[in-house]
Amino acid sequence: MGLIWWILPAVAGVIGLMLLFAGFGKLAKLKPVSGGSRLLFGVGFLGLAGIVAFAGLNLQTYKRLTFERDVAHIKFAAVDGSPGTYHVDVTFSDGQKLLEATGAQPILRGDQFEIGAQVIKFLPVANMLGYDSIYRLEYLEGRDARRFSSDAVTDAQTNGIALSQNPGLDVHALAEKEGKRFGIDAQYGSATYQPMGDGFEYDVNITQDALVARPTEATKTLIQKGAYPGFQSTNGGQK
Repeated sequence: MGLIWWILPAVAGVIGLMLLFAGFGKLAKLKPVSGGSRLLFGVGFLGLAGIVAFAGLNLQTYKRLTFERDVAHIKFAAVDGSPGTYHVDVTFSDGQKLLEATGAQPILRGDQFEIGAQVIKFLPVANMLGYDSIYRLEYLEGRDARRFSSDAVTDAQTNGIALSQNPGLDVHALAEKEGKRFGIDAQYGSATYQPMGDGFEYDVNITQDALVARPTEATKTLIQKGAYPGFQSTNGGQK
């Protein structure tokens, strides 16, 4: 939230207090007209300060509760000679890359990927004060979109890689047990999934509530071409 929403009420409040003190001083000197006018203006400025402060707090609520942060950028590239298999290039928000223990890029199989995280969500009043939801990425997996049947429960296989370890004190478990004492609203898992294909790229963000994976404009075109044969981009093929 911009400092202006705190500077304005602070200035108005100071002016209001100065006028109030000046008004009381005039009244003490038996000058009721000038003293009363200063008191009136002082109360007005204090009221204005309160209105601006509450308006700023309200506007901050809208901004904080819809605040999104970058989590990762994900790119897929087909593995030559292996249909439905893709190299995964993941760049996290801190600039680090996802690599296997051998230093190689992970490879996922399937036509759909999913990324999941553990989320600790604070109460709305904490969001307003700048305490955003926190998260820990848990896994990235590949799978087939049509892996289940509507006729009966069936087994399905997925493939993936863990994105974090759980060393030391398990903060998520502690939040589940004692969270209400510290303004924690909920603890839960959040996941988002999208099609996986050669050249597909996604920006993964987190809101105050959940993970969101958004395809780039070029990827949207590739997805639409795959879903609707003969599709042509309205921008003449430019990316």
